[in-house]
Order: sequence, then C-alpha cells, then structure tokens
Amino acid sequence: MSLLRVNQFSLGGYVVSLVAMYVFASRLVMVGYTTDTIVGTYMAVLRVLQLQSPYGFSIKPLLDKFGFSPSFYTPGVNGSFDFHIAYPSLSFLSVLPFYVLGLHDVRDTIFIFFALSILLIFGLAPPRLKSVSVAPFGLFPFVIAGSWTDSVWAFFLVLTTLLWYRYPKASWASFGLAVAAKQIAIVVAPFLLIRLWHENPQTRMRSLGTNVGLMLAAFFLPNLPFIISTPASWWADVVAPFLPNTPAQVPGGIGLSSLLLDLGIALPSSFFLVLMLGASTALLYLYARRYRGLNSLVFAFPILVFFFYYRSFPNYMAFWLFPLVFELCRLGGPNLRIAFTMRLPSIAWHAPTGTFLRILRQRLTPTLMVVIALTMALVGVSGAYMSQASNPEATIQINGVMDPDSIGAATLINVTVTNLSSVPISPIFFVKYGPLPYFWASNSSVPLSSGSVSSYMIGAPDALSAVPRGDQFHILVGNKLTGQLLGESSSWKANIAAPSLENPGLKWWVLDTSVGSKVPFNWKLSLSNTDPVWSGITPLGVNGTSGVQMILNYSSPLVGLGNVALSQKVLLNATSVVIRFNQSLTTNIASNLIFAASVADGTHTLYYVFSDQTAHQTITSYPSNTTVIIPTERSQWNTIRLTPESIWNSQGWAIPQQATLTLFLESGLPGVYYVSIFSVVPA
Repeated sequence: MSLLRVNQFSLGGYVVSLVAMYVFASRLVMVGYTTDTIVGTYMAVLRVLQLQSPYGFSIKPLLDKFGFSPSFYTPGVNGSFDFHIAYPSLSFLSVLPFYVLGLHDVRDTIFIFFALSILLIFGLAPPRLKSVSVAPFGLFPFVIAGSWTDSVWAFFLVLTTLLWYRYPKASWASFGLAVAAKQIAIVVAPFLLIRLWHENPQTRMRSLGTNVGLMLAAFFLPNLPFIISTPASWWADVVAPFLPNTPAQVPGGIGLSSLLLDLGIALPSSFFLVLMLGASTALLYLYARRYRGLNSLVFAFPILVFFFYYRSFPNYMAFWLFPLVFELCRLGGPNLRIAFTMRLPSIAWHAPTGTFLRILRQRLTPTLMVVIALTMALVGVSGAYMSQASNPEATIQINGVMDPDSIGAATLINVTVTNLSSVPISPIFFVKYGPLPYFWASNSSVPLSSGSVSSYMIGAPDALSAVPRGDQFHILVGNKLTGQLLGESSSWKANIAAPSLENPGLKWWVLDTSVGSKVPFNWKLSLSNTDPVWSGITPLGVNGTSGVQMILNYSSPLVGLGNVALSQKVLLNATSVVIRFNQSLTTNIASNLIFAASVADGTHTLYYVFSDQTAHQTITSYPSNTTVIIPTERSQWNTIRLTPESIWNSQGWAIPQQATLTLFLESGLPGVYYVSIFSVVPA
C-alpha cells in the first residue's frame, strides 16, 4: 500500500474518531456548558443579534440559567467576581455566522475551528509526518466538549504559520485576528518580530512597520464597532483586567504559582509578573542570538512564559501546540547543538584565536543565559519566601473542619487570623485542594485592626468547593481593602467521618455536566423518555436549601414510560432511611403512574410504591424482585420509614457489597406531575 493511501486511511479514521469522541462527550458526558468563558461567548452572540454591544453586560443571569454555582465563577483576591466577557470581539463574532445558520451550541462551532486546524496541519505536513502531526490532538474533543473555546485563536495562529513565507502580509493580518480572538496570543509577537528581523535583512524597518500595522489593523477592525459604541465598557472588559493597577484574580493553574501554593507559599501576582517578564527577556535574548537553531520553537516559548504566569491554566499552554506542531513539521526540529554551543575539547592542536572573554562570549553565552534565568527564578522564589516568612502580614491557623450536613466533604472550617501588619485588613478566604483555589464565605466582614486576632467560621458556597474527605488543603487569605494576598496556612487534612448516606437533607447542589443542570451533591439524576427542558428537578425552600421537587412532564406514551429518578450507591444497611415527601399525583399502578423508591444490586430489586389508593401495606414477592405498596396521603407531607435490609434477608437474597437506592417518579399517562422530597435521612 502506498504512503498516500496510508495517509488517506489515517486521516479518515482519525477524523471519524475525533467526531465520535466529541459527539459522545458533548451529548452524553458533558451535556451543558462548564466555563464562564463559553457562557460569555453565548451571551455576546445573543446581544449582537439584538444589535447591542455585549461589553458592560453581566453574564450572571445566564450563569444561573445554566446551573453554575460560585465555584465556576472567576474570583478576585478582593472577593469580587468577574461577570463580564473578557475577550476581544472576534471571540464571539467568529461564532455568530454559525449560530445564525443553526449551530446554537457554541461548542459545535469551536469544534469546527479545531477540525479546520487539524486538516491544515495534516494537509501541509510532509507525507512521512502526516499521521504523526495530528497525534498530539487526540484528546482535544473532550476539552472542547468541556467548554474550552481556545480553538478559535489557535486556528488563526495556524493560518499565521501557514501564510508566513508565501504571503507574509496576510500572515500578520491573521496574527492580528488571533489577538482579536484572545489577548494571550500577543505573547508570541516579540518572537515573531525577531524572526521577521532576521529574515528581511535588507528591508528590516520597513517590514517591521508594515507588518505591525497590518496586525494592529486586523485586531482593531472587528473591535472598532464596539470601541465606538461602548468605548468605556470595551476598555474595562478587554484591556483594563491586564493592567498592573487592576485588582488581581486568584492565582492557580498548573504552573509555578500553583506549585508554590501547594508548598504553602502565597506570593503576590506582581512577583509572578516580574518573573514572567524576566523569563520572556531571557528567551528573547536566547532566540535572537541562536535564531537558526531555535527558529522552529517560536510557538513553544509562550508555553514556558505562561508557566511563570500567576494564572497558568492548561488551555493557556496546550493550544500553542497547534502552530508549534505545524512549524516543527515544516521547519524540522530545533538544532540544539547550534542553540546551546558549549565545546570542551580535550586536545586542542591549534589554540583558539581571540581573547578569553571573546571565546567565552561566543561559546558559552546561550547556555549561561539559560542558567542565569533559572538561577534568577530560584533566587526570586526563595528570596520572596524568606521575605514572606520573616515579614508576614498575617498568620492563618486552621482549628478544625466540619461536615454538618453529612455530604462527605468539609463544608465548614474554623480558622484564626492574626493581623501582623500596621494597617487594618479585611480578610477574604480561599480554600485550595486542587489546581484552583475556591472562594469561601466568612461569618464576619468586620475589618481586623493591626495586632488583632479573630476567629472565623468560613463556609463553602457550594458542594464543588467543599474539601473532599481525606484531602489535604490550604487556606489563602486575601485583603479586600488592597486586593493582595496576605498569606497562606499550613497544610491540613479534611478528617471527617464517612456518612452512610451522603447529602441526606438534599441541601447541597452542584452542576452535573452529564445532564446539564444542578442536582443534589452525590446523587445521580436520570431522565427517561422526557424532555429535559420541561422535566427534571428543582431545589425547594429559601435559596434552594430544603429538599428537591421532581417534575415529570410526560406527553409521548408511544416511546415508553416517562421517568425522573435520583439515585445513590450505598451499603445495603444504609438503605434503611426515613423519607419525608409530598406527592400531588393520584397513584395509578395499572398505568404506572407512581412515586416510588427502589433498592437494587443489579440482580435483585426491591420496590416501595407510595400509593394514596390503598389503606394497608402489601408485599408481593417474585424470584428476582419484590414490591411493597405503602399507603400515603396525597398533597400532604408523609414521613415513611423504609427497612429494606430485613425484607432483603427474608427473601434469601445474597448481601451485595453495594446497592443503589433510587427515588423515582414514573408515568405512562400524559400529564404534568410533581413530587416534593424534603429529606432522605438514615433511619
């Protein structure tokens, strides 16, 4: 089989697998949006269709609509949240035509840009490298389904590399469009200018001026209507967040800042900005001096730069792979022997000419620059740590963790803060047990005067920010008055008891990406033969902290029974529970209109049917299942005690290692049915 045919089969199979993975992930695993960035893009598209500028509008109403809780927000060190679109206009204008054509899921458009990048890389890679060139992108459909929107600016960077040598002016225009989609693309601009300087020795200044002008024109062209219509809002949303005087956002990610936080070292954002600037300077010098050897790594340098950024998110690094892989396929790998020349000859028959300093400068400078840069980074980190340790602004002491609602995670923490600074502080608390710190609310907002000590009870705003049982965590404290971090606690372990049934009060909710809505934490929502727009669950009580309401809107008897169910996997002895509920429906067992509970192990099933049409409890047994009908009152609060273990044993069924406790509302009759469940607590 020829290489051409092999590549064709490879591309076909690869594209099919990418599409299959994306459809599976976006339609079954992550049904709804999971980042505020994509919600902001969606909001902007809707505003533009209404002939409005999206800048200045809050995305908070849409975040609530999509079931986002505070853990999905972007917090600042001063305790504020950013509810505005933070990117230039091409981030949403690129989506607009596809939305008009009927692609209303923004992720579908993002996937199209991803697919176009893949096709460009594969099509222009050398024949022997075509299959290898797209291998690094096999898992990207999952992150696109997870609402990462970076494929848009990555596509324009691929165009930049594609057009660089044949159509240089169009290449710089494409680069301007990449920056117009997301500001972080500008990081590679100095390296591209160095490349342009080396490749145009006769017309350097003219080339620089012309191409920079094209880049700026391409950036401002899509942004100009919004700059004219809402200049202050555009500046506040697109430019101001990156200025030094803007309150810093909470650090985190996968870079140096996150590593230091895990070590208990909380440094201000200004430190990382200086470190990032130093790393950029060292890389620029190294690239300028060893241009020929490092030319194919132009798009790798931003990955190293963002490692030192205080918000080094994975998408800030991963999407540079698109232009980087294209460059490596076209230009070949870097010549590290040229880039890092360091000759140590054992026998020199001819002494090298020139002075010792000249020889040292020619042969060792690039390597020394890298060593110096790394040394500066280490010295900077250690120096900042020593300064923080010797002159702390506050001390943070964790006193204990609690799980009062038995959700299997710490939701309350008692912490003591001592103000060691000479000015008052207003503590803002963040808890870090993963890549990102989460904001936690405090029971007091009174400023803490100099030299004072105060204890706080801080609480998780939602279940996602709660610390999982057994995990190590740190507490970061920011100052609301200055917008700077004050310090970080030592590591603490969330030693809490394992509840037999998690979240029995149904008070804690979290966004379930598999159904695209909020569900009680550690409970699984399942919908069968229903429209999720009209059927599902909603919280009960003030602020949704007192149970759940099931809603079944059933209108299609031909497709099977409609079903809304909440389930949790537990031990069999944990299925002995007391359920408090109110059902508004009239039970009709013949038509399968029921509210019921079940306990199943995959082989046997025990059903409890709650019926307002019977006055006495009945038990009907079969080899693999048993049904218990329990009398209840319609439109009244009922408190029912279930003891499945005794019935299970009486049937002679083997004790399973784990059973599934399920509450479900089911119907074979068209209509709208409601059941309110206040709690499901261990008996």
